Amino acid sequence: MTSETRSRRFYLVRHGTTDWNSEGRMQGHTDVPLNEEGREQARRVAVRIASLPEPPAAVWSSDLARARVTATTIAEALGVPVQATPDLRETMLGLWEGLNHAEIVARGDGELLQKYLHDSYTYRPPEGESLNSMWARMLGAQDRIRKEHPEGSVVIVAHGSCLRSLICATLDAPVPAMRAMWLDNASLSILHEMDKPVGRTKAVVLLNDVSHLTRATGAPLE
Repeated sequence: MTSETRSRRFYLVRHGTTDWNSEGRMQGHTDVPLNEEGREQARRVAVRIASLPEPPAAVWSSDLARARVTATTIAEALGVPVQATPDLRETMLGLWEGLNHAEIVARGDGELLQKYLHDSYTYRPPEGESLNSMWARMLGAQDRIRKEHPEGSVVIVAHGSCLRSLICATLDAPVPAMRAMWLDNASLSILHEMDKPVGRTKAVVLLNDVSHLTRATGAPLE
């Protein structure tokens, strides 16, 4: 590796499960804590990351509790601090935060909900953040992380849609392509980058892996 070439990896972890995840409620910027299952998921992904041949040297996180607690569990296993920032928060979902689909319909937004479920790029919750806005702040946060960690590996613990934006950007896919991708709670995805004199190469080397959430027998985590 020459001094002109830099290699880095981003280990992307979606936060563990919350009661609102289980109840189908929209979370967005609402600060919902992990439930017992989510805390166990955080412990399992922490063990996996800490057992890597070259464990990451830093952990960054959304400042929302469900991500921050997941990140802290990982950071403690690695022996490093957590750097939390609101720039890594989930997309803000406006007046729909805290509601499930039936409650959104009950408040009179049934037609908008159906459009949103079909095309969440064009149709957004009332007073909600656009996907373009979320995309811009996520890529800005990633640039900040690159500057502070020009080489090596970094864990980024955040939320489903905002992590999908980083994956799509790696693939040079447009913003609406996020809708064709899914990340499970406590899943692990990996992005690899190399900065060379001729430019940056990027690759997705792992996507939505949840093998650490199964028991030794292969049975799903209960």
